[in-house]
Amino acid sequence: MFSLLKSSAWGAVGLLAAVGFLACDDPGGPARPGPSAPPDGAALYASQCASCHGGQGQGRRGPALAPWHDGRDALVAAIADTMPFGAPADCVGACAEAVADYVLTLSGELQCDAPGLPPRRLRLLSRREHAAAIRDLLAPLGGTSGADPCTDGTTFRFVPPRAVSSVSVAGTFNGWDPAAWPMREEGGAWTLTRVVPEGRHEYKIVLDGSEWVADPSASATAPDGFGGVNSVLDVRCGGASGVRVPDVTSALPPETRPEAYPFDLAADVAYVSSVHVEEYLAAAKRVADAVGDAVVALAPGDEAAFVHVFGRRAFRRPLSEGERERYVSLARAEGDATRGRLAVLRAMLASPAFLYRSEVGAPDGVGYRLDAFEMASALSFSLLGTTPPDALLDAAERGELDDERGVRAAAEGLLDDARAEATMRAFARMWLGVEELGQLPRDTSPALRAKLREATERFVAGVMLGGRVDELFTSGALPADADVAAAHGASAPERAWDAVELPPERRAGVLGHASVQLRYAHSDQTSPIARGVFVRRRLLCQDFAPPPPEAGGVPEVDPTATTRERFRQHTESATCASCHQYIDDLGFGFEGFDHEGRPRREEHGLPIDTSGLLRDVEGFGTRTEAIFSGLPELGAALAASDAAPSCFATQWWRFAHGALEREEDECLVREVGRTFAAGDRSVRALLVEVLASERFRRRSAALEEVTP
Repeated sequence: MFSLLKSSAWGAVGLLAAVGFLACDDPGGPARPGPSAPPDGAALYASQCASCHGGQGQGRRGPALAPWHDGRDALVAAIADTMPFGAPADCVGACAEAVADYVLTLSGELQCDAPGLPPRRLRLLSRREHAAAIRDLLAPLGGTSGADPCTDGTTFRFVPPRAVSSVSVAGTFNGWDPAAWPMREEGGAWTLTRVVPEGRHEYKIVLDGSEWVADPSASATAPDGFGGVNSVLDVRCGGASGVRVPDVTSALPPETRPEAYPFDLAADVAYVSSVHVEEYLAAAKRVADAVGDAVVALAPGDEAAFVHVFGRRAFRRPLSEGERERYVSLARAEGDATRGRLAVLRAMLASPAFLYRSEVGAPDGVGYRLDAFEMASALSFSLLGTTPPDALLDAAERGELDDERGVRAAAEGLLDDARAEATMRAFARMWLGVEELGQLPRDTSPALRAKLREATERFVAGVMLGGRVDELFTSGALPADADVAAAHGASAPERAWDAVELPPERRAGVLGHASVQLRYAHSDQTSPIARGVFVRRRLLCQDFAPPPPEAGGVPEVDPTATTRERFRQHTESATCASCHQYIDDLGFGFEGFDHEGRPRREEHGLPIDTSGLLRDVEGFGTRTEAIFSGLPELGAALAASDAAPSCFATQWWRFAHGALEREEDECLVREVGRTFAAGDRSVRALLVEVLASERFRRRSAALEEVTP
C-alpha cells in the first residue's frame, strides 16, 4: 500500500509504511510554515503522528518508533516518500527532517509509575440497555399473558399487513424453523398457542415461508444481525397477571460506533437528537399505556411511596428531596391515583436520570470516586445488560459497594444471574462482528445463519463465564443443534445446544466457526483480506491506516488459479506488500473453508495451501513470528502469545468503560492486559477485575467529558 523505499526487505522502514506513519489524523495537518520559519517537528508529530504512534513513539494503533535503530537518513526517507498519508509530497525536505529529528529524541517508554485515571462520564443507555431496563422495571407485573405460559401456553397473534398464504412463528424455542410452528387464520388474524419453556427467547413472524418480520406486540426487541430486530419473549412461570411491554427501541436511531470500537456503548460520541427526544417521549407513553391500571402493582402505598420505590428503581439511586417533591406534586395534580402514577412513570422514563448511566463520582481529595449507586449501575449494566436489581441497590444503600471487596462479591453474584449469559452473548456478537452476519448475501438460509451466530455466541459466553481465554482460539467444542452440527461436519447432539466435538480442521475456537468464516467473505468467494484484518483488529487489537486511493481491489477470479495465487500480487508489489504481509497470510490460513464456511481441500481442481507466517504477533515492530498451517495451528499461536489474551482484556476494558482508550488510559489498559496474559487467563476473573479495580472505581478530575 505504501512505498518500501524501493527495497524488498521487510524492515522498520517498510513497517512505517504498512501501518501509516503520520496517517491517523487529517492528512493536511496544520498550515505549513513559510520559508522563513523552520518546521516545528514536535508540533507536526503531535498533530499528525501521536494518535497512532504515541506521544513518546511507544506505539499505539501504529508501530513503536522509538528507540529508532535504522539511522536518521532511513527515517527521513520514509517520511518523505510515504507520509503524510494520502499526500506524501506535503512533508519532504526540511519538514521530513524536522519530524525525523523529533522522533529521534523520543524515549519510546510510557511513564506508568503513576498512571492516570479514566474520565468521568455520563453514558446514554444503548437501545439494548434501554429495552432491558424497561423490561426489568416492569418485571413485578409478571409474565406476558394472563395465564401461566409454562402450563397453559403462550398465544401469538398477528395481523398481516397484506394478503398471505401462510404465517408461522420461528425462534430460539423451535430452532428457528419457519415450518415448525404454523399459525391458523381466524377472522383475518393468525394465531397460535404453544407451551414455551421458561426463560428469554428471541423470535420472528414468518410470512409465506420467506419474509421474516418482528412481532409488533412483543414485549421487547433485540438486534437480529440482519439490520433489523428480533422480537423478545420473556416467559415467567407462576400465573402472574402480566403486561406486554411494547417495542421501545425500533424507532430509536442506531448507536454511533467509532472506528476500532465494535460495541454499542460508545459514550463519548453518543448524543440525543430531536429524533431521540421524540422517541423517548413516545416510548414512555407506550409503556404507560400498556401498563394501565396495573401500575399500582409496581409499588404499594400512596403517591409518595410510589415515587420513592419506583423512582429508586428507575433512577438507580434514591431520589433527592427536590425530586421527590416534584414527582409527588405531578402525581397529585392528576386527581386520580392511577393516572397520577402513570404520569410519574412517563416522566421518569423520559428523564435524563433514567436515560443516562452516571459515572461522575464525588470528590475524594485527589480525583473522584464513583458512589455506591453508580457502582451498582456499572456492575449491573456491564454484566447483566440491564438496570440493577433491588438486592444490588439495597447492598449499595448499606455501603457494601464502597470498597473493592464488596464490589468483587457483588460482581461474582451477578455473574451467576441467568441474564449474564445474554450480556456475554451480546459482547460476543459485537466483538466478533457476527451481528452483521445476516446483512450479507449468501446461499445459506437466514434461519441457519441465525443458528450459526447463536452457536458462536453461546460458545463465547460459556468461556467468559467459566473458561480460559485460550479456549477462544483452540477449543474444538461448540454448542449446537442438529443443523449447526451438520454445518460444521459434526454429529448431532442428543439435546439441542449441547456441546459437540468439531472435526480436527475446525478445532481452533472462534476461527473454526462457520459464522466467522461466512461473515468475513464475499458473496461468491473467500476474502483473505477480510479474514486477515479480522484477526489483526478483533483478536490482536492491531489497526491499519485505510488503504490509499490508488490501492487495487480484489484480483479477478482466475479459474486456473487458487485464491492464494491470485492474491500473490499483494506480496510481489512493494507498494502493497508493506501492509499485506501482515494480512494475507492470516487469511490464507482460512482457505480450507469457502465463502459459506464449508470445508474444502481443492479450488479449481488445485490443492489448497493453508500455511502462513504470523508476523509481529506481539505487536507491529516486535519482529515476533509464528509459522502455522491451517486454523488449529494459527489458533494455537494466538493462544500462546501475550498479544491475543491482552487484546481480549483490552476489548473487555473498552466494553466496561464504553470507550476506546485514550493515550492517558494506555498505562491502565496495558497493565490489565499484561496481568491477564501472565496469569491463569480466567475470563471470569478478568470480568470482575476490570470492574472492581481501583482504577475503574476512581475517575480523574477532568470535567469536560461529563457533558453528554
